[in-house]
Amino acid sequence: MKKFVLSILSIAAVFGADIEIEGAYARASIPNVSNSAAFFVIKNNSDKDIAITSANSDIAEKNELHTHIKENKMMKMIKIEKLVVPAKSSLELKSGGDHVMLMGLKKELKAGDEISLELSFSDGDKKKIKVPVKDLASTIHKMQH
Repeated sequence: MKKFVLSILSIAAVFGADIEIEGAYARASIPNVSNSAAFFVIKNNSDKDIAITSANSDIAEKNELHTHIKENKMMKMIKIEKLVVPAKSSLELKSGGDHVMLMGLKKELKAGDEISLELSFSDGDKKKIKVPVKDLASTIHKMQH
């Protein structure tokens, strides 16, 4: 019986290692703006493409997967249904590219805070991560003026 239980635990450990999340952070709130975004690198160690199909956090009313496209010589942010992470590769979610949009924040995000984010994947796996909040808002605000 012990060998059987250990085998199941070993399988679960391998399955859980298929996806790794690194460098996660969320942007601190900008005054009078109720949205923010989360960024991270997703590593897919499996032999199959895996997609993030949703992201959920209790800090925001809506959590959406977004990307940027160029339309009429302008960059435009759009909602997408999934973010594909190729087999044996990684995908970087970053400002100006793919990201998790946190819309309708229920409270201000301040540098030093930490939020929880649950990611759902196309293979049925879910991964909960802790996301530290970084003060990038003031830098962006200064760049816009």
